Amino acid sequence: MSPDLDRERIRRLLQEHRSMDALRLVDEHLQQDPDELEIQMLRAECLIAIGRFETALELARQIRARAPQQDSAAELVRMLEENLSNPASTDRVATWRNWQSEVPQELLLRMQRSVHSYTYRGVQLVKDPFDLALYPLLLWRLRPGTIVEIGSKAGGSALYFGDLLTNFEISGEVHSYDVFPVEDVEHPLVRFHRGDGQHLDEVIDAETLAGWARPLLVVEDADHSYETSIAVLRFFDAHLQPGDWIVIEDGNLSDLYPALYPNGTSGPHRALREFLSGTDGRYRIAAELCDFFAYNATSNSNGFLERID
Repeated sequence: MSPDLDRERIRRLLQEHRSMDALRLVDEHLQQDPDELEIQMLRAECLIAIGRFETALELARQIRARAPQQDSAAELVRMLEENLSNPASTDRVATWRNWQSEVPQELLLRMQRSVHSYTYRGVQLVKDPFDLALYPLLLWRLRPGTIVEIGSKAGGSALYFGDLLTNFEISGEVHSYDVFPVEDVEHPLVRFHRGDGQHLDEVIDAETLAGWARPLLVVEDADHSYETSIAVLRFFDAHLQPGDWIVIEDGNLSDLYPALYPNGTSGPHRALREFLSGTDGRYRIAAELCDFFAYNATSNSNGFLERID
């Protein structure tokens, strides 16, 4: 079969959504003539059709480097880079970041009605899909020695964190505190304790803190009041070190119920504003997490904080 007929057949197969058949034909042709740019471009199209976007991008870059005059390769590189790149996020101090979320209120409300029915390994786990995806990114990157959770609810999130530590082969442990400590959930890396987020000094002493492996990841997920959020922030500020993290959950109550919390005045948002304005740059808002899916597409809007000083 002539090269022209090969190319025509490959294009027809792509049009018929027979992408793997087209790819096999392309690879057969490239075994005979591995340097033919037009067939390589068709291979990139086949890779896109089967969802191998990153491989297609690398191939298109190679073609562009070999043949700068190849406009189609340059355009393919531009299109793939635009669609594969994560939107730029900039770390900013709290006063420079908007506290609202790009996620529409209608979708937030729909998720809110569902999260209380979500379970993990049969245990209630009240986190939205964004945060279920963001926490593994944070744990893989941070590899925390200790996760301290304030607010256990049914124990599902502590169980989730414990499993992430296990699956990521992180030598860490989870300590979860609640005014009603969980008694019916067990995990080898998880300990449930009685504790009130507004009075942590009564249950976490200097010896306990000294025994916790670093880095620390503190997750404040209690009653979402200003009083609890600011108390947790102030308590741990005295003990966190550079490289530790603290997450203040559910500030997006401002987006869910703007009539109740206008202009970003939910309890967590009020606490974060006040706390960050008085910490002289010791913390940064981790925009790469807050804005990973869209601007503040998280229940923890502007609430992923890394201690940097």
